[in-house]
Amino acid sequence: MIDTSQLVDALVTMLRDIPELVMEMGGDPERIYAYHDQYPKRSSLAYAIHQMPAPSIMAAWKGTKLGSFGGNDVWKYQVVLYLRARETYDGDPPNPYSRLHRLIVKGVPALVGVSMLNATVHPSCYPMDPPPIERQADAEGLDYFEVPLTFTEMGDD
Repeated sequence: MIDTSQLVDALVTMLRDIPELVMEMGGDPERIYAYHDQYPKRSSLAYAIHQMPAPSIMAAWKGTKLGSFGGNDVWKYQVVLYLRARETYDGDPPNPYSRLHRLIVKGVPALVGVSMLNATVHPSCYPMDPPPIERQADAEGLDYFEVPLTFTEMGDD
């Protein structure tokens, strides 16, 4: 099993390396960041989601489960990207969330040279499975979107 904080940090680094995605964050790569559990300071993911600025992307490890790949038992890691789009104005293209989703899947980190869907985010994991995007609501009923990513470990480190 890998250290999931390393997977989350590697993912954040790669997302920050997609120029178009950083532009969607107002040009600030720090708006793409990791959430790491730290009791008692960071023990509520729901609160962290509620506190997200707009625009921003927060990456958090959601869980690990045993799965199969090629007839073998493997670890599957789920990291969720929580999205808050930038403010939009009359005349802006609709649905900035679909643009963010496209950049997360099809965006090309400058140092890697291949789309995120085909990129090796962590050296012990295969590239991510094609991720869905799902609408959610925070404690105040404000919409945000989640992009759950699944990474399959190549072996058992």
